[in-house]
Amino acid sequence: MPQPNQPGLSPLPAALIATPRDDLCLEFIDTRYWRGTDQPTEGLAKLDDVLDWFTAMGTASAATLAPLRDYWRDNPKPAARVFEASVALRETLFRIFSAIAAAHPPAAEDLATLNAALARAPARLRLESDDGQWRWRVDKLKPDMPSLLAPVLWSAADLLARPARQRVRSCANAKCLWLFLDDSRSGTRRWCSMSACGNRAKAHRHYLRQKAK
Repeated sequence: MPQPNQPGLSPLPAALIATPRDDLCLEFIDTRYWRGTDQPTEGLAKLDDVLDWFTAMGTASAATLAPLRDYWRDNPKPAARVFEASVALRETLFRIFSAIAAAHPPAAEDLATLNAALARAPARLRLESDDGQWRWRVDKLKPDMPSLLAPVLWSAADLLARPARQRVRSCANAKCLWLFLDDSRSGTRRWCSMSACGNRAKAHRHYLRQKAK
């Protein structure tokens, strides 16, 4: 739980946190998209956006995150540092999994950054049922980046350690670069979705063919 020397933050009950998707880390990376353009779209503008994203993804209830949210609203400087560290960690994960998608080894410094954050993240003590969902019981939750991003960190480590990492793909649209797990039978999925980048690519190829006539 948050330590008593954290000003303005009372001790919290032991938290229940879930990683509802195997690719949760990729979902977090993709909060920034159209990365191949001059002006990528940023989905996280402030720390509240990170907290809202975790609530929407089902990793923790609003009640679990409420004390941390209140603490950071009352302590804007620590909040700014945690937000900056969260975005930096997201970009580290982007580099790691972009390398994996390209069948290249991730940079040693990026893996060191991930391991350092994992070392500071709360430990998964045991599984417990919570309103029909299974969540991890954790202890020593603190108002810092590794505690906030614990589900993303666990997801990244688990994905890297499993054969599923070989199914990590980067959208073939050079302007998109969305990362995803290829769940196709053939293992040859190229686009984040056919309705988006896939159709754009088909339309562009058709345009080039017509132009060449």
